[in-house]
Amino acid sequence: MGCPKRCVQVFSDYKAHLTVLPSQIEIIEEIEQDNLEHAYDYSLNLFKLHAKSFYFASRYLEEKERRAFAALYGFCRLADDFVDEINLEISEIDKELDILKDMTSGLAKGKTYNHPLFLAFGDTMIRYKIPVRYLHELIEGVRMDVNLDEIKTEKELEKYCYHVASTVGLMMCHIWGSTRRDTLERAADLGHALQLTNILRDVAEDYDNGRIYIPLETRELFRVTANEFELREVRPNFQRLIEHEIHRARTLYARSEVGIPDLPPAGQFTVKVASRVYASIMSEIEKMDYQVFKKRAIVPKWKKIWIAYRVRSEYLREKKAYERKMADGIRQIA
Repeated sequence: MGCPKRCVQVFSDYKAHLTVLPSQIEIIEEIEQDNLEHAYDYSLNLFKLHAKSFYFASRYLEEKERRAFAALYGFCRLADDFVDEINLEISEIDKELDILKDMTSGLAKGKTYNHPLFLAFGDTMIRYKIPVRYLHELIEGVRMDVNLDEIKTEKELEKYCYHVASTVGLMMCHIWGSTRRDTLERAADLGHALQLTNILRDVAEDYDNGRIYIPLETRELFRVTANEFELREVRPNFQRLIEHEIHRARTLYARSEVGIPDLPPAGQFTVKVASRVYASIMSEIEKMDYQVFKKRAIVPKWKKIWIAYRVRSEYLREKKAYERKMADGIRQIA
């Protein structure tokens, strides 16, 4: 049996992932190749539409890798949408997340489902041997988010960042075939840094959604109260708090750079551009005098292009070195 008609129809609607619940998705017996290609096209369009910085950074990847990353992004986006995009009671969301967790176990065993994100990511998961535990940890991170109003400790924040962000970096490493333990540790550092950057950029939006991600113990250390969030005021101590978190994120970015040379050249380019564009968000926060309640820090397009141009020269050098290394290896085998 091929992919049912409803599976094909959903390809034209790039917001379908916001409205289709896991409990509404069905197993299918086999996939027609055209439907699999359409599923990857769907994921790539979603990637381009909603992840502009990462899509921009992926320009030097081989097409099959770019499509795999698009499938990964699409699945992560679907999971993340349970936090703010789904209008259900928490108990119902918990049930849907349980179903989603079971479905990822099914994907790991080769099961296929009649939704493009599941078709594309299931194929990616099998093709690149992505461990299902990362998907389970990601889903538990979403569950943490759904039930969260404020984070209490630094340790709790670190755990949260691992589940919702570092797991994605670990899966990316599997797509690139770079799975040494220390490489994975540095990838986890980058995920942590990216999530901290999100938290700093989205302070106002998150508070409006009833959440404070900067830990209570850190806020207490800087004598910042919830009242300052309510009043949307950046007083001197609030600024010191943001400066402290920026320093912590930059330390993680620096540590993550150590693992980037372990990736293939196009992977290095992609990660460097994405990392440096995202890190620039913190520079934008500094430029606007830390007024995170007045506007959202955004990296202008010209700066993204400038970062990519600078990284491109590094990429070309690394590509030549990588190709020489591969050629030497082939000669030694011969």
